[in-house]
Amino acid sequence: MTKPFSLDWRDHAIWGGSLLVFYVALAALPLALAYWMGPASDETLLDEMGKGAGLLGFSLLVLQFALSARFQWVEKPFGLDTIMNFHKSMGVLAGALILMHPVLLALDQGSGSLFGLKTSWPINVGKAGLLLLVLTVLLAMFFRKLRMDYNTWQFIHKGTILVVILGFVHSILVGPDLRSTGMKAYWIALFTMTAFLFLFRNVFVPFFGRKLFRVTSVDRESHDTWTLAFEPEDGTTMPPHRPGQFWFLKLIRPGRSTEEHPFTISSAPTGGAPMTSTIKASGDFTRTIGETRPGDQAHIEGPFGRFSLLNYPAESLLFIAGGVGITPIISMLRYLRDTGDPRPAVLIYANKTEKDILFGEELAGMPEYVRTIHILSSPNSAWQGSKGYVTTDFIQREAGKQLEKAHLFLCGPPAMMEKVLESLKELGVAGNRIHYERFSL
Repeated sequence: MTKPFSLDWRDHAIWGGSLLVFYVALAALPLALAYWMGPASDETLLDEMGKGAGLLGFSLLVLQFALSARFQWVEKPFGLDTIMNFHKSMGVLAGALILMHPVLLALDQGSGSLFGLKTSWPINVGKAGLLLLVLTVLLAMFFRKLRMDYNTWQFIHKGTILVVILGFVHSILVGPDLRSTGMKAYWIALFTMTAFLFLFRNVFVPFFGRKLFRVTSVDRESHDTWTLAFEPEDGTTMPPHRPGQFWFLKLIRPGRSTEEHPFTISSAPTGGAPMTSTIKASGDFTRTIGETRPGDQAHIEGPFGRFSLLNYPAESLLFIAGGVGITPIISMLRYLRDTGDPRPAVLIYANKTEKDILFGEELAGMPEYVRTIHILSSPNSAWQGSKGYVTTDFIQREAGKQLEKAHLFLCGPPAMMEKVLESLKELGVAGNRIHYERFSL
């Protein structure tokens, strides 16, 4: 029996709560310093609100670089999907606050110079930064609808550092609240931290922070899905991971474009076998995944994520998967099998046709305390199993006994996940027992 994986101090809610308090304190500190150290004035409410919006918005903007740095000690108590979704929300908030800054000041001054260029160059530097920020936020919100190439969008998104540079120059030259020695020192420290994080993420990590692997095998799992196995190029031990986690994978293949994408680690952290990712040919990058060859190299960063049975105490387990969403769940099932964990587990696995089922033989050979129910939405006439979709009635019928105490792990297409979550709510399953990740770059 393999020794069970243990958690560490970074997983606990106390650490996560401490990080949240620290984040709020850093975001609000410029406002506090401006109040305590700023020069006395008889400014109007609009003027005060405009300057406050600028300070808070810029502070949130620079903290975006900390949120996107993928520090594991920050990610562990929340999960990287939660961090990145929070990052997106804070980006929109920062953009809105920074946009309010010149608008409120212009309303207070009754000036028509908001959109004009007949102002001092430090003011125009701020306007240029504002325009660039608005464009960056809009592209981040709508780049999928615009069908923009991912590498192009990523390059533009990294250009946010220009917004920080322009905003810093503008604020340090114009802002009356930054004239005190203490406030100016803090502002410079904030800018220095941002520059460091940008260089860390975009220079150090690409060249030194990712482990180099080689592809050892490429196995076809279905008509459109392959499993790639990896081993460290330098022959060192494999990085520890929890069943259900993912990593960032950047394949290096002759004649092919190179992109970094998150993929589940489908292997279990047991038995010393090579680490694997099972990838479906479904997008511009992954449609050529079957053309990967043993010997190809890959840069890998991770693991990340909290979508793992090891993070939650449970008497029993219910897994619901759709299509290639089985990949984190097969890792967890393999872990249960390899460690001899006897907890009862039920897997509901939905696919379109029988040929879409992944790991069919392996699932059939799981221990008797792991029960698998297949359901197909478009089966052929020879199919003898369940037909249709994962509905409320289907979950109740097939796994009703599990619902009272089991922890549920859900992974599949977004539309399916939404419907299953509604079903679980109808069935009265507590939200703290339902686990899933919604992660996208």
